[in-house]
Amino acid sequence: MSQARVPKSLWIAGVAALGGAAIAAGVARLSMPFPLLPFLRFDSAEIFDVLSMTLFGPVGGVVTTLAHWYGLIVNGGSLVPGVGETMKLTAVLSMLFGLYTGIRLSGGSFWWGLVGAVASRTLVMALVTFLLYYVLLPEVYLPFGSRALQRVGITVQGELTLAMLMTVLNAVFNLLHVFLSVVPAYAIHRSVLRALPFLNRYSWMTVTPKR
Repeated sequence: MSQARVPKSLWIAGVAALGGAAIAAGVARLSMPFPLLPFLRFDSAEIFDVLSMTLFGPVGGVVTTLAHWYGLIVNGGSLVPGVGETMKLTAVLSMLFGLYTGIRLSGGSFWWGLVGAVASRTLVMALVTFLLYYVLLPEVYLPFGSRALQRVGITVQGELTLAMLMTVLNAVFNLLHVFLSVVPAYAIHRSVLRALPFLNRYSWMTVTPKR
């Protein structure tokens, strides 16, 4: 049986609710720091971005992610206005792309979707981080990175070495963040479909993970 289209009113209500939740969680900074680079934080708002995609498809995920990004922009606080928030946007969109692609190409396997999300986000953000630190804004981010490392007892000599180390640590952070965003979202997704079984007819992904 083919997948039914989600009613427009249900899609709008669901995506709006999850977008609002993502904004609220992002503005409230419901997060915890990454120990090696405390300015990087594991953001619980991303769970709503992923959940929006699993329940309402890739467009729903993108809309919720853009709402999350807008909330962060309005709230401010980035070292360079807009840059940190756009890095977050890039991280989440690359994760959603990898998750969706992995699930689709594997015929419905959540585990392959998780692999796709890890690969996509980690690689994209490693490239973006290196470009930001070494090519685009080195005069801002290299001193900032050096100070951040010194606070956790790490001293690095040389701009390229510093940029590479920041890239590696950012990659580790983004790899871990995929698990903290996707796994809880998938657990909630399954719980929602069990509680509201009528939604199964609209689901584009399986409830039981395939191996």
